[in-house]
Amino acid sequence: MREWEFIEYLAGHPEFEWKEETLNGNPGIFVKNNMFNTVTHFTKESIQKYDVDILVTQTHHGRNVEQMTRVTGYFSKVAGWNKGKTGELKERHRVTNLNGQ
Repeated sequence: MREWEFIEYLAGHPEFEWKEETLNGNPGIFVKNNMFNTVTHFTKESIQKYDVDILVTQTHHGRNVEQMTRVTGYFSKVAGWNKGKTGELKERHRVTNLNGQ
């Protein structure tokens, strides 16, 4: 991807702020992801090497992880649970083999 294409993508998405700046002698672009409150420096080489999906994912810093659970066939996001329900989840036991083997 070309650097100007990456900048154009960032400019079209309000969750990102960016500025061109050098870090440790490496020119590049600092990208602030306002949704995850992270700042990432991309060198010009990394921008040229990867596509926009990979670059944007790097701005998450692992913060876009959601926990889910399945109870009686229904999936539910754990993040929306209250303190009591979360405590119940921690007390549950997993059964991997019903035959005891």
